[in-house]
Amino acid sequence: MLKKFGKYLLPAGIMALVAAFFLIGAANLETPKTPGKNEPPAPPAEPKDAVVLYTNDVHCGIDGYAALAALRAQIAEEGLDVIVVDDGDYVQGEMIGGYYKGTPIIELMNAVPYTLATLGNHEFDYGMDQLKKLIGMMKFEPICCNIEELASGKTLLTPYKIVTLGNRKVAFVGATTPESLTKANPKNFLGADGKVAYSFAETNLYEKIQSVVDAARKEGAQTVILVSHLGVNGVTPEWSAPTVIANTRGIDVVLDGHSHEVFAGEGYKNADGKEILYTQTGTKLMYIGRLNISKDGALRSELIRPADVDVNKSEAVKKAYDDVKKLIEADNAKLAFLNEKIGTADVALTDTDPRTGSRRVRSGETNLGDFSADAYRVVIGAPVGICNGGGLRTSVEAGDVTRLALMNVNPWNNPMCTVEMTGQAMLDLLEFNSRYLPDAECGGFCQVSGMSYEVDSTIPSPVKLDEKGAFAGVEEGKKRRVSNVRVDGIPVDPAKSYTVAGPKFCLLDGGDGNGGVQGIKALKTEGLPTDAECLLKFFTENLKGKITMEEYGNPLGAGRIVIRK
Repeated sequence: MLKKFGKYLLPAGIMALVAAFFLIGAANLETPKTPGKNEPPAPPAEPKDAVVLYTNDVHCGIDGYAALAALRAQIAEEGLDVIVVDDGDYVQGEMIGGYYKGTPIIELMNAVPYTLATLGNHEFDYGMDQLKKLIGMMKFEPICCNIEELASGKTLLTPYKIVTLGNRKVAFVGATTPESLTKANPKNFLGADGKVAYSFAETNLYEKIQSVVDAARKEGAQTVILVSHLGVNGVTPEWSAPTVIANTRGIDVVLDGHSHEVFAGEGYKNADGKEILYTQTGTKLMYIGRLNISKDGALRSELIRPADVDVNKSEAVKKAYDDVKKLIEADNAKLAFLNEKIGTADVALTDTDPRTGSRRVRSGETNLGDFSADAYRVVIGAPVGICNGGGLRTSVEAGDVTRLALMNVNPWNNPMCTVEMTGQAMLDLLEFNSRYLPDAECGGFCQVSGMSYEVDSTIPSPVKLDEKGAFAGVEEGKKRRVSNVRVDGIPVDPAKSYTVAGPKFCLLDGGDGNGGVQGIKALKTEGLPTDAECLLKFFTENLKGKITMEEYGNPLGAGRIVIRK
């Protein structure tokens, strides 16, 4: 028995030794060896160049998205880290956005794809519920540091995001103009109790941005980029990008929007006197911005025309282009029913000054402004028609006129109204919305029908604003800029009441900051055609489908508004 047992003793011992050997090996495999104190750490990843592509104020100008996708693919194929960001105002501006409340635009941005975007004032046009639905659709991350839900005290969106680009930690900080409270419909920001439910840091914008920049730096950001919707010209000065830059430190570059301007690379000094790179790409993908971040952290911006992108450079680039192009074609097909010809135009109805090529409808009379105000007055049926220049989004070309061409002028389908307005309210409204002339735009600039007025822009504006940038009165003892206001050729009587037709947004809802103007009372707000329907009806029924040289031949308008400079 002992012999039999001994027969198996040796193999069992060998097996135990083998098992011990494998246990030791397994332990060494599972637990990496910790470097000793004298062993050097692993070298950091080698820095390399990277690229940030950026857009702003696309306003549903969707045709350029395919070229943007191709450019992104091209840069990635070159071996560079690349992301795409947007500076706001993408879901509104043409019927493809307005008709479907922004959803096709988010689908296209997902397809490009974008990585980050801030909000512009027009992202709020469809109301907060729809905005939250659009945010839920986004495969990119929306960022903004200065929109706060007052009830919770929390920011609506993530304030900033750190992305590793070229092995550098790059922080993107989002910021949206406090003008949104009046540039979008003010009623969209009210809570169930009828009180304002959101803050845009109207009184502490610089401090809010600075605190987030400091937090990003503390987290290890080596470069800080402000992705903002603030603007330069024609905006509230204290909330403009140059003023924000001048009152902050630690930002390296500002990618901006809101004022639809073209800046390939401007320098504005910050609170430390350091020049900060500033850039903007115009509007409707006129340009694609390219921010080059070199491996040593140097920053350089350039602007690229979508037409200059080589979409056939490689199979990957062509595929990126084709994939997005198919979505664009499908979106355009959705609105094909609006391409029906409904008449002709002997002359273009323009929002620009033909002498300079710059937009004029927010700072002076144009034949598009005359046509639109005429349409509101005649179709609604009132002695006076008023429309805000910022509500007229595009020109109508000469030649065949389609439904879509007119609807794109008023892509929001804003509700209309008639109001009873005192002569004094009319004077205040005109004064307030002429405050930036002659050098800057104002979205509330009044295009008119059935009336006329003059502005002496050499007189300093006497208008007072409240903390939200809304009308707060006229300084006593100061001379007014607006004069010779006439209705049907007769001087306006401040004590008399006048019936006026126009968009509910600017006459009753406080849009463009008009809410502080006293002496306006609603007469009718229901059962009226929308602004776009007014244009269609006026053109087809009143003008019999013909825009003539005789009536609208001067692109600078019929002389209803005289501006002295």
